[in-house]
Amino acid sequence: MLLDEIKVSDIQIKKDATDWKEAIRVASVPLLESEKIAPSYVDAMIHVVDEKGPYIVITKHIALAHARPETGVLEKGLSFTTLNNPVPFGSQQFDPVKLIITLAATDSESHLDLLSELADVLTDGEITEKLFEAKNEQDFLELLQSV
Repeated sequence: MLLDEIKVSDIQIKKDATDWKEAIRVASVPLLESEKIAPSYVDAMIHVVDEKGPYIVITKHIALAHARPETGVLEKGLSFTTLNNPVPFGSQQFDPVKLIITLAATDSESHLDLLSELADVLTDGEITEKLFEAKNEQDFLELLQSV
């Protein structure tokens, strides 16, 4: 399972952001630090939401930030960031966002398996509530991998 590859360094807990753009920038830090994405990818993720709207808000309180691979993905990666205070992205159905999953896919197919794994986790309201409330990165990781 791809979720088994997630490490504590891919997780950030209770980060602060004043708006959705800052939230995407903050959520990108683990992938930038591990050199899985270039700064251009962060700009591309923001540009996509500016252009197409908040379609990245995929379910209640959860956004899946991503852009096209050619905009700056260096290596496949995934990071998870919970926000101290939820941030509206403009999704009437699912706002405000408490958890941002940042996806760096190297092509348009490789992330499909990962998305189906994530769907199992994200459709379980009890698990997502526990993820939102995780006190530290290790607790979040153990919850994620217990599914």
